[in-house]
Amino acid sequence: MDEAYLVFGHGGARYGLDARAVREIVWLPELSPIEELPQHIVGVFNLRGRVVPVMDLGLQFGHPQESFRLSDSVVVIETQAARVGIVVNELYDVTAIPREAIEDAQSYQEGLGAMAHFVRGAAKLGAGLAMLLDENALLRSAPPEEAMVVDLAEPGPAIEAHAFPPAPASDEETQIFRERARNLARKPDSGERAGRSAFAVIGLGGELFGLDTDVVREFAHIGSVSPVPCCPPWVLGNMNLRGDILTLIDIRPALGMAVEGAMGEGVVVRAGELLMGLPAAEIVDVVYLGPSDIAAVPVASDGAGKEYCRGVANDSRRAIGILDLDKILAARELQVAEEVR
Repeated sequence: MDEAYLVFGHGGARYGLDARAVREIVWLPELSPIEELPQHIVGVFNLRGRVVPVMDLGLQFGHPQESFRLSDSVVVIETQAARVGIVVNELYDVTAIPREAIEDAQSYQEGLGAMAHFVRGAAKLGAGLAMLLDENALLRSAPPEEAMVVDLAEPGPAIEAHAFPPAPASDEETQIFRERARNLARKPDSGERAGRSAFAVIGLGGELFGLDTDVVREFAHIGSVSPVPCCPPWVLGNMNLRGDILTLIDIRPALGMAVEGAMGEGVVVRAGELLMGLPAAEIVDVVYLGPSDIAAVPVASDGAGKEYCRGVANDSRRAIGILDLDKILAARELQVAEEVR
């Protein structure tokens, strides 16, 4: 019999959690610190009126604390007795794993160190190994609700013991974390998101663009890229994504943008039968927009790639160009279908 696991990456390792224990997944918000909490609980946030403590797996497993990133998520797990959020760097998939394919954790006890108490087994997924975590052990390490008395009307200022973010962040990044916290704290009216669509917001060349999440499969950090011989310059190369070869397509030429600056993040998208990665300078957020939130691109606009935008939405930071991915990939600058197959 197969068991469903949410597979994610954190600190360069892969982990799995019983999907039945996962309540929801949200973008990492700004956290309110509570000085008395254990070091591995880096803060709490308000999830529609409920306090959720947030755990840093690295600290829990005895590793040094790493910087939080805008592209990080929080996986909220819950039972009737407790709940906790876990910071993850990458979300991969919900995978069915046959019980007979799960190896006993005792086979790895010597190399697990402080992690051993929280691992129930291991499974080979593709070319790698995923440690399957014991959600009950993680929940037992979370603080009781009575220890989390905090005014969550607004995210609190960071304190030295649990500074958030743990490394310097720009004013814009701090504002994004804070807005996420405020949005998560709101109790939505029934049907608030009815008629709205989700868009992944990415940064390119100092501008923000939105991609309909219907075409977005996942987000990934861009690691080692292997150039592809005899391909046009907008084909940046191939990268290994958990054993699959993913071709990276730079859409900046189609948008009339300069091809310069670091592109360390990637959006994995599916266009028809093609699966590809679109590099970006940053993964900013996921926003929900209704038809009334998206205006036509101004005729006089001099923004990048306006002919490839379905419209423009505005948030508290700046305008978001809503991209038409099919139109971009059909542009003469990016003849993906003919040249990348």
